[in-house]
Amino acid sequence: MSASPQHLLAIDVRAPRERDQKFIAGSLGIPLNHLTEHIEQLPKDRPLLVYCAGGYRSSIAASLLQSLGFRCVSEIAGGIAGWEAAKLPLQTVQAFS
Repeated sequence: MSASPQHLLAIDVRAPRERDQKFIAGSLGIPLNHLTEHIEQLPKDRPLLVYCAGGYRSSIAASLLQSLGFRCVSEIAGGIAGWEAAKLPLQTVQAFS
């Protein structure tokens, strides 16, 4: 049985200032350097999809999560840049004037 996309939890491991510019709607923002502090927030019974800007930090995060017992962890190839290049939807913060 495969999980449907709505059961995925996307985790953005970029810095807050990066996330403030654009992010995947519905994703949870936990910077890589704070991931272990927030590990209890993450469900072990849902597939996790980790992403960053280009893939380096998400690779580290995915390995860390797997070493901590998370069994279904994936990462976005190319990070949010790859997501955007595939013309997938992004949430942007609206600037107020």
